[in-house]
Amino acid sequence: MKIVTLNAGQSKNIEIGGITMTATAAQYTPSSVKREPINGIHHLAFGTKCSKYTYEFYAEKLGMPLVRTENHRQKEGYFKHYFFDMGRDQYMAFFEIHNVGENDEYRTDVSTGLGMPVWVNHVAFDVGSKENLDIMQKRCEDNGVGPLRSVDHGWCQSIYMVDPNMIMVEFTYTNNQDKFFDQTPEEAYDLLFNTAPEDIKEETSKHSKKVSAEGDT
Repeated sequence: MKIVTLNAGQSKNIEIGGITMTATAAQYTPSSVKREPINGIHHLAFGTKCSKYTYEFYAEKLGMPLVRTENHRQKEGYFKHYFFDMGRDQYMAFFEIHNVGENDEYRTDVSTGLGMPVWVNHVAFDVGSKENLDIMQKRCEDNGVGPLRSVDHGWCQSIYMVDPNMIMVEFTYTNNQDKFFDQTPEEAYDLLFNTAPEDIKEETSKHSKKVSAEGDT
């Protein structure tokens, strides 16, 4: 992949996948970015090849009620679009598609299907507390959802699993908000864009562990 470097305010036409786009460098500093009135996620939408397994996983096993289904005809094909309630007026949605422009061998695994590790593209659900995380872990174990992995990230505690569409699902809560916000916008920007690969520390796995139905292993 070709890296394009632009100075502040500079624009350049670039071609990606046969599509020409105009890239413009930002003219503001990280701390001057204005937060617009965006109130979190309304819904996330993914594709599925089996609505039955998807419904069983999210509604019956994880406890997210199905609250809306829309069926649409599109020329010679059709699709079903349905929504699971994940709390706070936010929804997890799926498309079941039939002859609406998809490839014959399309895949729903949003990470491994694109050549990335399964943990790259994933969905993280906030449960708010350790008590609720324990409740979700037990529910998953009781319903045969697994394998599970528990990870202490230092500022949040999480458990992970994979849904029937090979999408990684995470349940998490923030257990150290001060640590999460211990960087200024400039520091976060510097770590993102000005850290040489050789200066990145090796990831430790001491806080990561598999979880079985019998308990932590």
